[in-house]
Amino acid sequence: MSRTRDVRGRLLNALRCRCPNCRQGKVFKGWPNRVLPKCPSCGLAYFRESGYYLGGMIITYILTAFIVVILYLISLVLPGMSHFSENSTYAFWAILAISLTIVLMRPAYSLWLSLDFLIDPWVPDQPK
Repeated sequence: MSRTRDVRGRLLNALRCRCPNCRQGKVFKGWPNRVLPKCPSCGLAYFRESGYYLGGMIITYILTAFIVVILYLISLVLPGMSHFSENSTYAFWAILAISLTIVLMRPAYSLWLSLDFLIDPWVPDQPK
């Protein structure tokens, strides 16, 4: 299997929120982002250090900001957008940003985990 194909498969796997090692076990339990301590299938630890998922939060922020800015720029050229009040416009953009953050949180955390595993793989814990 080529390296490019493996990277693509790992990234698609991250969007499915599966273990980056075995690609079978779930990463999350419950909602919205309760990360399991380790993979239920292969035992790969999902927490490498304190504050590990700060990178996932940064990915969430960047994706949310990017989408909101693109949509805002598109809304500037659409006719009829100026007849909404300022308060309703602010409420719309705030609700959109919060909703995007919630929707993108899981894939971003899983993407962070998969990218870290791709760059510097670690060994799953051995069963005792």
